[in-house]
Amino acid sequence: MGEPLKRNVGRFAFLAEQPSSDDNFAVGHYCRICHRERANERFSGKGHRDHVCKECKKLPQTTRRHVEEVDEILGFLTQSHISSKNIGRLKILVESSDQEVATLAGVVLEIAEIRPYKRRRLKVLAKEHKDLFARLEELELLEVMQPY
Repeated sequence: MGEPLKRNVGRFAFLAEQPSSDDNFAVGHYCRICHRERANERFSGKGHRDHVCKECKKLPQTTRRHVEEVDEILGFLTQSHISSKNIGRLKILVESSDQEVATLAGVVLEIAEIRPYKRRRLKVLAKEHKDLFARLEELELLEVMQPY
């Protein structure tokens, strides 16, 4: 009864391996900087609240801000609709002193102004906005945008 389900589900294999209720295991916390599930002891008091482990808390503030802003921008691409509030935030990020963040925000802002809804977004960009589509390939953002 405690055996995990054995199914071939591709990249979502971790979903098939659900432990039974009689297994005794501790679930850790997720660090939003290093994107790892860490043990409870790896977080300090404010780290629990902020979801930042002790090792990432020691990183410079600029590095942590960079990771959080890049994750925020990539999150906009996976949303079904890039809202007007998201566009306002992207306009702020375009003026960032971090060059990578500014470049990513600029590309995503152009996408949001052309096609804010996700449905057929890539198809429209590939047909009608080849230069923007080429920049997406250059920045390796196509994998983030594709649903599969």
